[in-house]
Amino acid sequence: MSVNNKVYANFLDELDNFNYSNLIFLCIGTNKVIGDSFGPIIGEILKNNINHPKINIIGNLKYNVNANNIIKITQKINKKYHKPYIVSIDSALGDKLLVGKIYVLKNKLDVGRALKKDLCKIGDISIKGIVGINKKDSKENFEILQNVNKDFIFDLSQKTSKFIIESIKFLNL
Repeated sequence: MSVNNKVYANFLDELDNFNYSNLIFLCIGTNKVIGDSFGPIIGEILKNNINHPKINIIGNLKYNVNANNIIKITQKINKKYHKPYIVSIDSALGDKLLVGKIYVLKNKLDVGRALKKDLCKIGDISIKGIVGINKKDSKENFEILQNVNKDFIFDLSQKTSKFIIESIKFLNL
């Protein structure tokens, strides 16, 4: 599990090339399913380590952003912030060789995709942590998310949080 220099570069390029009022880290997932807790764990770490008036962290271990409230939270963000730049963070399932990798993608996050839920697409960029193998079946994928190793999720979340925190130091906010 590692975050390579290309991931840092993509992330910094995206954040530096956008004129925004607020930088929002939308940490999606639930602490009720270990494989889906990647986002909330990152939210918790960021909340405890970032204190800047233009940076907002939405979603953590206590207040989950999930399928039940994502639409409502998205509406609140759009009402509250004039021109936010949203970094959506979530766990994902992928090919066997991708498990443990972290991706920064220059597109919106398709929330609920692994479980065949078409909830919404959100974010200016997205960060995905591949936590398991995608079986293409929502029931099997849910089982995979329930059985991910807790230490693996914590390690992947910590590495991702570290690269986000380090990246923020280079921004002129």
